[in-house]
Amino acid sequence: MAAISVLNNLNFFQRKTAEAVGDFRKTPIYIVGTDCNAKRNIAKLLANSIIYRYLCSEDLLEDVLGGKEALAAFRESDEKGYLEVETEGLKQLTSMGSLVLCCGDGAVMNSTNLGLLRHGVSIWIDVPLELAVNDMLKSKGAQAISDPDSFSQAMAKLRQRYDDLKERYAVSDVTVSVQNVASQLGYSSIDSLSLEDMVIEIVSRIEKLIQAKAMMEAAGKPE
Repeated sequence: MAAISVLNNLNFFQRKTAEAVGDFRKTPIYIVGTDCNAKRNIAKLLANSIIYRYLCSEDLLEDVLGGKEALAAFRESDEKGYLEVETEGLKQLTSMGSLVLCCGDGAVMNSTNLGLLRHGVSIWIDVPLELAVNDMLKSKGAQAISDPDSFSQAMAKLRQRYDDLKERYAVSDVTVSVQNVASQLGYSSIDSLSLEDMVIEIVSRIEKLIQAKAMMEAAGKPE
């Protein structure tokens, strides 16, 4: 019975979120922000909930280049090439319609790519940097996780990158902060926050965009 209850709740959640963005159908959604598992998992659940396809540009590049470290090396050694690859990917994917694309930082690092995000709805998921640092260190093994110097160095590097890009993230149509959503729901820690909580907030913000767009269109029609 418990399993049936969970399934019913999941079906209700998916139905309500899909209905909420019904008028937005075929509009691509671009997820930007610091890369981490939380960001990717939120994007995946959002796509599943509104019956969209999910893709991650970083996953695609990692598959081509041979993993996270290979992608990081490519990005650091040839930023121009990295941005060009991101541009070509965005050009091809903007025509896909019902897509949630979890974007790498290249999507906001130049005006060309930012312009391509205008073809859909861009959403900045602002995650605590500790989540991204922990993911980064886990990928390097147990020794890196337990070494305080490794954490400090990774945090300093990621903080600098975040500071460099946050104004570009902020031009997104919607900004959803993990910390703010947790506070709004009365949680003392983000550990209590679920992926569903984040998706519900994102869908709510998309609904507001739909309403604002409808009001603007109505105001522009001749009487």
